[in-house]
Amino acid sequence: MAQMREQDETPVPIDPTKPKFTLVVGPSPFTMMRGWEFFLTSPYEGATYISTVLHNAGYPVRIVDVRYAVDPLNEAYRQIMEGTDVLGICTFEDNFPFVNELMTMVKDARPDVPIICGGSLVTSVPHVFMENTACDIAVISEGEITILELMESYCAGRWEKDLPSIRGICFRGPEGKMRRTRPRGQMMDLDSLPRMRLDLWPQSKSPMGLQPQIISSYSRGCKMDCSFCYRTTPQVRAKSPEKMDRDLAWLKSQYNIDFCFFVDLTFSSHRRQTLEMCDVISDHDLRWTCLTRCADMDQPRINAMRDAGADIILYGVESLGSEVLREARKGNSENLTVRAMRTTFEGGVRFGALLIVGLPNETEESLGHMVEFAESYHHVTRVKYLSAMPGTTVYRQAIDKGLMRSEVDHLNWLSIEQALHEDEFLNVSGLPERACRDAYSRIYDAYAPGPVMDFKHYPEHFNYFYPQPNDGLERSTSYAGPGWRSKFSSAGPHLVPGSERFTLDKIAPPEVAAAGSLLVPCGAKKLSGEATLAPASA
Repeated sequence: MAQMREQDETPVPIDPTKPKFTLVVGPSPFTMMRGWEFFLTSPYEGATYISTVLHNAGYPVRIVDVRYAVDPLNEAYRQIMEGTDVLGICTFEDNFPFVNELMTMVKDARPDVPIICGGSLVTSVPHVFMENTACDIAVISEGEITILELMESYCAGRWEKDLPSIRGICFRGPEGKMRRTRPRGQMMDLDSLPRMRLDLWPQSKSPMGLQPQIISSYSRGCKMDCSFCYRTTPQVRAKSPEKMDRDLAWLKSQYNIDFCFFVDLTFSSHRRQTLEMCDVISDHDLRWTCLTRCADMDQPRINAMRDAGADIILYGVESLGSEVLREARKGNSENLTVRAMRTTFEGGVRFGALLIVGLPNETEESLGHMVEFAESYHHVTRVKYLSAMPGTTVYRQAIDKGLMRSEVDHLNWLSIEQALHEDEFLNVSGLPERACRDAYSRIYDAYAPGPVMDFKHYPEHFNYFYPQPNDGLERSTSYAGPGWRSKFSSAGPHLVPGSERFTLDKIAPPEVAAAGSLLVPCGAKKLSGEATLAPASA
């Protein structure tokens, strides 16, 4: 931590004799609603911090961003082959096939190049990577200190001796079997993190330059333990107000950032801390949004957030059913949701509900109530079918119930989930597929506009979905103008070529596929021309 802090103040000059480090950011199938497209293309904190700490330590480092390449696999491979001594790959819950196939291609051509994987997916299931891919080292949880230790040891030619004692990794022993070192523990002093070097992203050198939106945070961790969410860092820690002030001043002065999505999982959990952070943010002329819990909002907090420039606050509502929320360990209730919504609206800030269709214990009655709630207020920011995310309680239960043939099959299948109405889904609730799809479609139509309606950085290769002439409530048109989603209501990348290999009928037991993929053809089936519709009575 002391090294990171020192090298942030005085970066080490780039040493061309040090190994060249390439960090790959691969594609995700995810789509976003109108006004949230910036989230899909923005530089984000994880990859930025890893590349920044290496840059500050004098390593030649570059980010290869192929999120929206026409052929991301071959484009990433081409750039890697242009000059890489050590390869780092960012893993997400929905990019396993890309990561797996890229590592195989690289190892076939350059078996001498070590491959280090980090991120939420490899942290949650490191055994899958070490047993089924060409990954050499899996970095578990936070990676800034670990990557510095790994690269210093690699430069000194000491990996064989040092790897067993470097905390927080899985690696292959001499016999090729996975070995796991002691946990590193979470970084308690977030003030030691460097200022983010956004100019390491390739878009900074593109004709349009960096977009003025950033994905960042002031804290890490989450005090909750929801059944459907995987926490890479459970314990909550936060930057000091002074560190937050320096970071925002840097982003504004160096990169002209004018909007921030704070992805802290519970932004307003601690009232005093929230008020302090809002005081800091208010000094930087920044529009922003954040994630938080319905239980963690009151008048002092909403007033401070409004005065600091908050545009919309996203709440993990998920469901209104009391038995659903209990099973999900949400610590929420319909009363808390309504109270938070009223407090937010009365405070002059927009309320954004995050909802899930198909949680355990959901009934047709409770699902119908959630639909009515969404259609009454038109405040929805995201709706998704329940995903069995690796490492979660829902994931373990799905394995135990035989809903997936193998973990690798399931990880492959997650790569075709676009967060659209016609996604296939694991039907863990037992509700009729028709009920789930009808609810999803109606909730989807109750979206409110996102905070960046004048987004200018659409990639050349983007997909646009579902023109919707219905503007919703007056507050939507007063914010975004009439016809705000008349051309498309969601946008995102094209599915990666080959995605049709991973549809539910190919990777799950037949009865599982029949419960969540009969009525609507998913995007991957459309790629191969396999799309068919079952009778409406199914």
